[in-house]
Amino acid sequence: MISITSFAYLAFFSLVLIGYYLIKPDWQSRYLLLVSLVFYCLSCEPYTLVYLVISTVSVYYAALVINKSTEEKTAKRILVLTLVLNFGLLALLKYHGFVFDNVNLVRGLFGMEKLDFSVRIVASLGVSYYTLQLCGYLLDCYWKVGMVQTDFVKFALFAGYFPQMTSGPISRYKRIQENLYAPHPFVYEQVTHGLKRMAWGMFKKMVIADRLGLLVNSVYANYESYHVLLIWAGIFCFALQLYTDFSGCMDIVLGTSECLGIYLPENFKNPFFSTTIQEFWQRWHITLGTWLKDYIMDPVLKSNAWIKLGENARARFGKKWGKRIPTYLGMLILWLSMGMWHGSGWKFIIGEGLWFWLVIISGNMCGKSLQKLVQKLHINPKNIFWITFQRLRTFLIFSLGLICFRAENMGQVFAVLKAGVTQFGERGFSRIKGDMGYVNLILLCVAFLVLVIVEWMQNQNIDIFDWVTKKPAVVSWIIYLFICGMILLSLSISGQSFIYAGF
Repeated sequence: MISITSFAYLAFFSLVLIGYYLIKPDWQSRYLLLVSLVFYCLSCEPYTLVYLVISTVSVYYAALVINKSTEEKTAKRILVLTLVLNFGLLALLKYHGFVFDNVNLVRGLFGMEKLDFSVRIVASLGVSYYTLQLCGYLLDCYWKVGMVQTDFVKFALFAGYFPQMTSGPISRYKRIQENLYAPHPFVYEQVTHGLKRMAWGMFKKMVIADRLGLLVNSVYANYESYHVLLIWAGIFCFALQLYTDFSGCMDIVLGTSECLGIYLPENFKNPFFSTTIQEFWQRWHITLGTWLKDYIMDPVLKSNAWIKLGENARARFGKKWGKRIPTYLGMLILWLSMGMWHGSGWKFIIGEGLWFWLVIISGNMCGKSLQKLVQKLHINPKNIFWITFQRLRTFLIFSLGLICFRAENMGQVFAVLKAGVTQFGERGFSRIKGDMGYVNLILLCVAFLVLVIVEWMQNQNIDIFDWVTKKPAVVSWIIYLFICGMILLSLSISGQSFIYAGF
């Protein structure tokens, strides 16, 4: 697979960019589809392209039939069959191992022999992303809130546009259709802004995330002997690693697309400045969260079954809980979907789903009581120390959920948590120093300081790239050379694949 931080990708993108602005603007869409197919074949097993083709063709023709259908029953039948096909294909490619493992688990409980499921199925590139993207388009067409694309070439470009095939974002057709297909003349400021964002993404991934990975890998490989301080350092550093890895990937993807004049939706908005876990998930992986809310939770809450559930709950438990019960159950479906999307295992369902659902509904149920407590203690909600406490609390809650994300299985999750409160023996600092080295520790600290400054400025709605550009040329070039120099110094430890590329 071509990593988007590799020289191979930079060479590929350079050729794409030159050709894109040399050809006639009317040919750009078809050109992008061609290079997207080339990128796909270079990035994974070419035969897996058939899965993307099946999803693209099925959704394209289903939308046409639904649009022309005069009978609601026919349109609904086509919708359901197409959704079953695409989500069934996603389940086959991504969750077959999880299903087989649980089948054998149940068989073992009843003393039955385990079945041999040794078939290896290779998933297509970005299957979790393009499946949601295409199914969202189909639902919009069915609900008559989005236009149907009749040009197959244009629709295929929407399905397989190469920058977002690595790790998203999950785009909405109705929001990017005009920009995706419009002719794009060369604009110097636009291209350079995109290149700067790509460089910043590589800085976050290669300089920070990959170095944090050295520390995290060492802690999770030796947690049985490490001191509690290092175990918790590993837990917190994984949260930072995941953020700089995934948001760095998004910066490269969005920067690449911006160079082509196509603006994809933002996926992060400085999540570590959040004061609640609910706000955090509104700033983290934004396109996934909004997709699950708009296409799963909201339709469930508006369904006849859920309305009837609410009526029964009000009659039995009163108005307050009659409203809460269906809402919380709808949120449960959303968070179970969130967990399942992240991976095929109970650790994802628990750590990325149930954990955050429990935290959010607990906060909702105790919200008024906590507000009264804050008032009694005469705490100013706008006090910087109180806000800092809330942000640290949110970071802790998020980091705890990520133990399930990083651990091999639920057994290791409990082992790490136990070690994090019981082990006060060998500190293990010498082993960490040996795994990372002084130079990497120093570079990591410097890079992390830069990250904090940039994140703070972005949280103040400052466009950091324009801010640098407006500085005197000497200052700007010192910053550019610093970023590039740090990236070059990180080539020896880079090469780790993007964490979210596995989805």
